[in-house]
Amino acid sequence: MANVFNLSKRLLELINNEDNFAIALVGEWGIGKTHFWNEFYKENHLSFKTKKYAYVSLFGIDSLESLKFEIALKTHNTGQEKDNLSYLKTGFKKVLENVNFSDIEGSGVTLSVSKGVISSTLSSMVNDTVICIDDIERLSDKLDIKDVMGLINHLNLEKNCKIIVLLDQAKAKEQFIEYKEKVFDDVLVLDESLSVIQKIVDDKMFDVYKDFYTTTGVKNLRFYQRVNKIYTLFIKSFSNLSETSNKQILSFILVIRMLYDMPHMIDENIDFNFFIESFDSKHIRNFRGYQLRSAYKQEDITPDHIVKFNKINNFINPFYSYFEISSWGEAVVNWLLNLELDENLTKELLERDLVTEETLMSDRLSSELLAEFHNMEIGPNFAARLYYMACAKIGSAQLNNLSFYCDILESCGELNLAIQLENHIKQYINTTITAQENSVFIGDFYFLGKEPNDRFYDYVTEKIEEDRTQNVNPSTILSIFNKYHESNRSAYNTTDNQSIRLIDKNILRDIIWSDISTRAGYRKQFVHSILLYPPLNEIEGKAEEVRKWILELLDEKIKANPNSEPSIRMWLEDTNNLTKNLR
Repeated sequence: MANVFNLSKRLLELINNEDNFAIALVGEWGIGKTHFWNEFYKENHLSFKTKKYAYVSLFGIDSLESLKFEIALKTHNTGQEKDNLSYLKTGFKKVLENVNFSDIEGSGVTLSVSKGVISSTLSSMVNDTVICIDDIERLSDKLDIKDVMGLINHLNLEKNCKIIVLLDQAKAKEQFIEYKEKVFDDVLVLDESLSVIQKIVDDKMFDVYKDFYTTTGVKNLRFYQRVNKIYTLFIKSFSNLSETSNKQILSFILVIRMLYDMPHMIDENIDFNFFIESFDSKHIRNFRGYQLRSAYKQEDITPDHIVKFNKINNFINPFYSYFEISSWGEAVVNWLLNLELDENLTKELLERDLVTEETLMSDRLSSELLAEFHNMEIGPNFAARLYYMACAKIGSAQLNNLSFYCDILESCGELNLAIQLENHIKQYINTTITAQENSVFIGDFYFLGKEPNDRFYDYVTEKIEEDRTQNVNPSTILSIFNKYHESNRSAYNTTDNQSIRLIDKNILRDIIWSDISTRAGYRKQFVHSILLYPPLNEIEGKAEEVRKWILELLDEKIKANPNSEPSIRMWLEDTNNLTKNLR
């Protein structure tokens, strides 16, 4: 095993030793073997004691003669970083490939050479040369690995060459094992690319790259080059973001691009579409909360989609705790799928101030503290740090989460801090409810639902009822009925009973003649929704009372505007005075 520095040192020692050799430089796919070799040659070629060098890729070579010819053609002096005559050699190669020797000989011209003879003559001149052979795993089906290894052995033993073969150990495993002892004098392993990555990325962000590299084990150099390009695009588009924002964006890019490029690293059955669907902030609760919900069902078999989610989550978690695709993560996904930045989305993110230093620091601190707690590695002053973080998140975090923070403080024995935090949260609840002009619903606080043992749900319900009782007015009742009607008569709250009890004829007059949609039939359907509203029908006699008031209000309408009578009478006949056909 070797890091870049030690590997470079060892290679230079071998090359400058008098003995010829054939060695294999192996590493996992994408770790940067070719990049490493090119950089090594660039930095050390003037120090080579062997004065000739050739780099040859096997990609596209389909015969042993072609390989020999390619080596001869690519050979140049090690005093040159690049072959100064490469353009002439390329031209010569093209001419040679396009000449049909049989046609020329058939025309009466006698040639003492042929393409094979030229190739053989050039190949015979190859000796005392450092030769790097790359892409052996991309070998043509027309070229036998046995012949290639035979040539390597010949160049090593008979032509005094120093051969370095770059190998993807996984792809060329069978061939490599077969010829490891027969052909190669040594095997060197490139097992890290971090030092190379450091040279190509933003210095300020290297710690983020390093953390991802060490926690996930992703060493593919091309992956980090792609990530760096996307990150550069983002910071150029949003040049005024804080360093914390930039780190957040880079973290999203690293995770999302990895699942886009190589989800198979986690599991062969995982794909990018499953990842973005399951980790989307709107859906992740269905996956992350599965273990808690299933604990009551005594299920022996975990569904496949939960198994896959857990595998991804376990892979990401050491780098990014409680990862979900939200805010800038959505922008990254959109760029990968559509190759453009969603202007509306990014504008919304900036306007909502989701990328401010304070918000991002709070989110990051929250993830770190929860990781400490769940990993049972609680550090000094944990309770105090959790308390201040929780206070900072009041108003942005879900009440379920804030309740959990209170639970943690109590479990740490910090009852005073738990009580203080609970009081701050209740004060926020009170202020939020009383400040709203329209009716507040429990779903406004618990739009993702209530978790078991949540300590604020009953309190919020009670405060909403108190506020409705004290501040019943037409706009409050209108918002209740309107929400039910606009949701296709599906959204309602059983806690509305107290407010509904307080409806009188005057409030009802303002509601049914309010400024609502002018769409044909809309007002009639809205009145039907009022009469069908479930909490209204749960109060004994109230629905009938409201129906009679509506009939009286319709009579008022006819008296005020006789032209409306035909429409109203037809409506009442069709519904038998609002008792049936309430569609």
